[in-house]
Amino acid sequence: MSAQEIIRIANELSAKGIIPSTAMVKARLSHPVPMAELLKVLSQWKQQPHPAEPAPASDPVAATQPEPVSLKQLSDQLNRLEQKVDRLTALLLQRPD
Repeated sequence: MSAQEIIRIANELSAKGIIPSTAMVKARLSHPVPMAELLKVLSQWKQQPHPAEPAPASDPVAATQPEPVSLKQLSDQLNRLEQKVDRLTALLLQRPD
């Protein structure tokens, strides 16, 4: 069971574009695994060709999705836009016809 978990974690890290290391895998294990077993399974995983899932950043749909914006960020942006509109309005009113 632990070998499957090590492989699953290595695949998840690889899918994110991270090269799995023993420390990274060990930190994500749900239960302790002997270091010898971890090294053996991870070494085998690195030697065998495995299907690499595309990283989320390379997914065209995910790349077009905007990050969530907080209410404060929207409020700040609205304030900046209102200030620009006020400045432009003032400039237009000062312009000779």
